[in-house]
Amino acid sequence: MTSYLSLQRCCYIGLLLLQISYSGVIYASPEIKITGLTAELEANARAYLALSKEACDAPQWKIKRLFAESPEQIEKALRALGYYHPKIQQTLTWQKDCWASVFNIQAGPPMLIKKLDIQVLGVGVQEPFFAELLKNKRLKLGSIINHAHYEALKSSLQTIAEAKGYFDNYFELKRLAVDLDSNTAQIQLHLQTGNRYFISRIDIVENALDPEFGSKFLKIKPGDAYDREKIVGSYQLLDTSGYYKDVQLKYLRQQAENYYAPLDINLTNLPRHSLSAGLGYDTNLGARISGGYKNRYLNESGHQFIADLNLSLKKSNFIMEYVLPYNNPLKDRLSFFSGITYENTTNVDSQKIEAGVRLSNRFYGQLLLSEQLKYVAERFRNSNSDPYITRFLLIPGIAISNTRAEKKDMYISGYKYMLDLNAAHRAVASSVSFIQAKFNLKMTYPTFLGGRIIARTDLGASAVDVFTDLPSSYRFYAGGDNSVRGYDYKSIGERDESGVVIGGRYLVTGSLEYEQKIIDNWSMAAFIDAGDAFSKTLKLKFGAGLGVRWYSIVGPVRIDIASPTDNIGDVHFHFSLSTAI
Repeated sequence: MTSYLSLQRCCYIGLLLLQISYSGVIYASPEIKITGLTAELEANARAYLALSKEACDAPQWKIKRLFAESPEQIEKALRALGYYHPKIQQTLTWQKDCWASVFNIQAGPPMLIKKLDIQVLGVGVQEPFFAELLKNKRLKLGSIINHAHYEALKSSLQTIAEAKGYFDNYFELKRLAVDLDSNTAQIQLHLQTGNRYFISRIDIVENALDPEFGSKFLKIKPGDAYDREKIVGSYQLLDTSGYYKDVQLKYLRQQAENYYAPLDINLTNLPRHSLSAGLGYDTNLGARISGGYKNRYLNESGHQFIADLNLSLKKSNFIMEYVLPYNNPLKDRLSFFSGITYENTTNVDSQKIEAGVRLSNRFYGQLLLSEQLKYVAERFRNSNSDPYITRFLLIPGIAISNTRAEKKDMYISGYKYMLDLNAAHRAVASSVSFIQAKFNLKMTYPTFLGGRIIARTDLGASAVDVFTDLPSSYRFYAGGDNSVRGYDYKSIGERDESGVVIGGRYLVTGSLEYEQKIIDNWSMAAFIDAGDAFSKTLKLKFGAGLGVRWYSIVGPVRIDIASPTDNIGDVHFHFSLSTAI
């Protein structure tokens, strides 16, 4: 039996070696060796060689023909980079079942630019964009002539002329001459721009919004010179405004009179009414249902009405907002809002009504500055045995937020942060005086082999005259799915004499998680969280655990098992599911 197994192994090894040897013959590729050239010249020569596209099993007559044509192809490749006098020695051999070739090349002296005469003529001679292009051109006096750079410059001159409204441009002179005896080249390019075209008027086809409102998204106005970049920018602003499902901009050059022509804008509105709904579940609040309504066109000025409802057994809220775009409607918005929030969890029992006004200004990218003034009435208590307390607050506030994110594979990578400042004073329609700052940051970055690192922190601080007068919604708590896992929702905080969690003046939480893709849309995660909500002494609570993620078509499903590090046996299960319908 032992001898039989040894013989069987030998047969397997022999077959494997035979297969490898046979595969090497099938997939062998011919060797084309080029010597004497720089890396750039060699790469261009190989790109021109038709021989380099042939395999070992190509007909011998074809290889011989292409080999004979190779010197001419190599000469073209080198001339394109400024070498007009190459000397080429070549050999072709057949070895076993394949062929090989060797090209020993001396590039010879380069062709240098002796004269460079590039001019812009006509009306556009003083335009700064032409001057900028010529300043950064790759062709330089005394440099080696490069035909690709010459053709690129010709193309760039005409492209920028077209983009800036010089539609009648043409070359009065375009010449590249070489002197083979002196190895010098002369380049002459004279672009005649012709007249520039202008926008005579802007016609916005009638739609649900006032044409004057639509014109606020435009980067160009009647009387301006044609500028493709500004027209494309106007298209992008209209397309991302949230009002239109189809945007078309067309410059009617054929209708030009004295080089002035209209810009025609055709806008198709999105539906006036929009409804949304969602279902979800997490271990913080239990089952959730959400619904939303949006009216995009309350009037011709683009005013909008938005309503959002979120319901769960432990926490619910209903918010209404009236939005008025002004000045730049994509960046500047004034809104009036009101809302009701109900929360009844183990450590928080609160009902809050608020109403206010908010001014939002968007700056660079997603950088948003919001200023608001709101009036809050909140009824709350810390435990079922305590009486309810009602407090009234007039709160001015300011918030700065930013988001930079992009989707890579199944992950979203980037960061987001928010800094929120609020205050109230007893002398101004408030039951308590306080100043509060909150900051949260989340960063996610991909690693190798489908992994990513997730880091998160939440910080908060309050200066308050009488802490017991501060409503629950303005106190700090920690613990739960999105805070310190391994602890119940809002179970970390300062406690009163009876041991009831009453929240804290300060908040410090942080989380570090590594997530690794396993297969398809499934991944696993390992994490450690830490944090505390306190009023006097910081005593960090730590939680650590493992999790599973499923990125479904309706949203991510997260399952985590975590324990406090000081009590490994106290296992907590965290589950989160969100869907949109």
